[in-house]
Amino acid sequence: MRLTLFLIGAGIGAPTRYVIDRFFRDGYRFPYGILIVNVAGSFLLGVIAKGETNLTFLLFGFCGALTTWSAFALDLFDERGDKKLLTLNLFGNYLLGVLAALLGLWISR
Repeated sequence: MRLTLFLIGAGIGAPTRYVIDRFFRDGYRFPYGILIVNVAGSFLLGVIAKGETNLTFLLFGFCGALTTWSAFALDLFDERGDKKLLTLNLFGNYLLGVLAALLGLWISR
């Protein structure tokens, strides 16, 4: 049952990421959509990290598909000519993602 819930969550998370990324990518050079989903997903994972309910597994699937390493890596590759943008994206995703996860863990105590 938990695997099924995980898969349902992933099936919702991936299209959500796509829609958010498309919305921001059309209007900005910086990949704000990917940054937003990575930070939001990290925060939510921090909040639910210690859970063992069916909802937790649904949200694990959602967050796993919402956040993305591949799109982030591709954006970094595309930004290799603009060192300022590449650095901002690299450290922004890592720093904000870790801080969001820590905040989520702290809130869930």
